[in-house]
Amino acid sequence: MYQPRRAGGSAVEQVAEHRPSRAVGPAPRAWYAAAANRLGAIFLGLAVTGTAGALTLAGTAAAAPIAAPMTTPDPSARDAAISRADARPQIAAEDALAVAAATQELAEAELQPTKTMYAKKAVTVVAAPDADAKKVGSVKIAGKLTVTPETDGKYRLVEFKGEQAWVLKASLSNSKPSADQTADGSAPAATRSVPAGSVLGLKPVAMVVYRAVMARWNVKNVGGYRTHSLSVHQFGRAIDFMTYGNTAQGYAVRDFLVAHAKEFHVDHIIYRQQIWTPYNPTWRHMADRGSPTANHMDHVHVAVDNA
Repeated sequence: MYQPRRAGGSAVEQVAEHRPSRAVGPAPRAWYAAAANRLGAIFLGLAVTGTAGALTLAGTAAAAPIAAPMTTPDPSARDAAISRADARPQIAAEDALAVAAATQELAEAELQPTKTMYAKKAVTVVAAPDADAKKVGSVKIAGKLTVTPETDGKYRLVEFKGEQAWVLKASLSNSKPSADQTADGSAPAATRSVPAGSVLGLKPVAMVVYRAVMARWNVKNVGGYRTHSLSVHQFGRAIDFMTYGNTAQGYAVRDFLVAHAKEFHVDHIIYRQQIWTPYNPTWRHMADRGSPTANHMDHVHVAVDNA
């Protein structure tokens, strides 16, 4: 069998040598790997460049002042500020009222309100609110007193002759005592026993006065009917209550008779050289009759009508 002659190699090899040659490149997988390597290099360069830029910016920022961090406003603080702003007018008004009240209180303390009161009986005025305090004066029954609201125990502060003084609260009245109250202010209750029947030659109308006085005061000597008298003693309608030096008792009897003048049918009363009558109810001075007894300095004389 004929076989072609091979020159320098087999026939297959010669045929292969005369075929067009095909460029031999890397396998597909190897190509992807190479491309990835090239992209990675590119990204690495970019990363390095970015890092350097960031470092450069950081250095620049370090040289500049650092701005304060921004904070979110607290709503509660804002509301509190608004509330305080809204409350300022009210607070100012309250402060003004407090100042006004304090000023008024100070003024009242410096100038206490006063009013007029009356003595329910003879009042002793003392320098201090104490029973042993020095006496600085006295006020007659129904006399006026300027009093203050200040009290201390049983005493009240008053103005007396331009000075501060004290009197017993119980001796004061808001209203002026009437004539009856004035007269009876020093009169005790009728507690003494008076014998029945007529005494001292007195008429029944005069006996009413005698009993009323003697039931209240222990008068040691009493004069009544006198035959040779130029007064109404000769008619048994006049009485002399001998109080002597006890002027407190004398004034008390005198005022008691004035208070009950209508009831006792009083015609006139004389005591300590003064006379009082129902038709002219004031005390009037009498002429000097020459002696204490004649001037009624030691006794209360009362005469009654012929009722």
